[in-house]
Amino acid sequence: MSHLQTTPSGLPRPGLAYRLAKRLLDLGVALVLLVAAAPLLLFLPWFKAPPGTRISTGEFIGRGGKAIQLHVLGFPAWMVEIFGTGLAHLPRLFALIGGRLTLVGPRPVPAGELDDFGGLEHPRFRVVPGLVCLWWLRQRSNIDYGTESGADLDYLRAPSLRRDIAILGRVLIALAYGRGASSWKAGHFISGIRLINLSMDNLLDAIVSAIDSRARTRIAFVNPDCVNIAVRDAAYRRTLDRFEWVCADGIGMKIAGSLLGQPVRQNLNGTDLFPRLCAALSASGHSLYLLGARPGVAEAAAQWALARYPGLKIAGTRSGYFSSMEADEVPAKIRASGADVLLVAMGAPRQEIWLERNLEASGAIVGMGVGGLFDFYSGRIPRAPLWLREIGGEWVYRLMQEPGRMWRRYLVGNWIFLYRIFVEKFTGANMKGPAK
Repeated sequence: MSHLQTTPSGLPRPGLAYRLAKRLLDLGVALVLLVAAAPLLLFLPWFKAPPGTRISTGEFIGRGGKAIQLHVLGFPAWMVEIFGTGLAHLPRLFALIGGRLTLVGPRPVPAGELDDFGGLEHPRFRVVPGLVCLWWLRQRSNIDYGTESGADLDYLRAPSLRRDIAILGRVLIALAYGRGASSWKAGHFISGIRLINLSMDNLLDAIVSAIDSRARTRIAFVNPDCVNIAVRDAAYRRTLDRFEWVCADGIGMKIAGSLLGQPVRQNLNGTDLFPRLCAALSASGHSLYLLGARPGVAEAAAQWALARYPGLKIAGTRSGYFSSMEADEVPAKIRASGADVLLVAMGAPRQEIWLERNLEASGAIVGMGVGGLFDFYSGRIPRAPLWLREIGGEWVYRLMQEPGRMWRRYLVGNWIFLYRIFVEKFTGANMKGPAK
């Protein structure tokens, strides 16, 4: 990035070549889309604006704080069903040609939301707002997307035409995964498994509240492979039924929620939760115990956490390899450590069954099964890059890392899961959850 100048905020100032190339890309894409939409645009006046069609105008904040007006077309439901929701935003292509918008950039902010960004001093107002943005992409993919301001800064730190094109490509892929969870229920069933439907922030707040109130809570993160296991393994299914919170994990669960008309609000998984949990426990003074994985892996994950959150209390660590003779000793040692939160990384269904049987004996207040979390944070297994997670491709990365172990789960199991979801969609089976 040394060829770029920096702004007073320390962010790079894009060079002339990038700005010109970006402008040409905007014009080229806008013209192609307008030509493709021309038959529809010609059709509308001839159709004399069907009942329900309307044009609404909103005022937004553009580059440098300048007010810009953007128009949205409102259509009857049957037209939206045929042409898609993007139909409403056709007028924005003219804003793209006029330079009031660019293809990729921070979201256009309505005038009433200015204070949410701390005023016009925010770096996002130094650039032209975008038709699509990194924040939208992360929300659409339901990953742990943090804040909109953080996503904007992430984008502005590395401006390049290559990155803009990459974001556009990821947006096209993300569109195939269905709509974002703009409307959602607090809890629902997928394949008979009752799921809580919280954001990552909500889940973290609930965990801290459970610790403070000493309300023993078991948490499971369920992905398509877990659903397949639960169908075959009655003991695991009953265990999930008795857990206080079961969370939807992965792009497969998001697709399932969309197909069943039960949108998943956000991808909840232990790996994304872990850094936030460490920060919260460090601030509150509560302690953490890591149990599971190969010898030395839990210790390495704990060292990663301590290096980044010095105030964090690690009550202890232990590998997941112990004999039946040691089975009673493990929860006793955890109890002696005084741990408030217990993370168990043994893989499903073993970790959930272990928690059901031993959480109370361990003395921990909150226990959760976290799968391969320790492997990722210990450095034993690298995690998929963020851009791949944004398009729901983390499973592809895991398959490439360990094809011999993962091929059946992903290349066979994913299709079995989708088959079950389609059966559920068209027959209504399992929609009310398992019989008690």
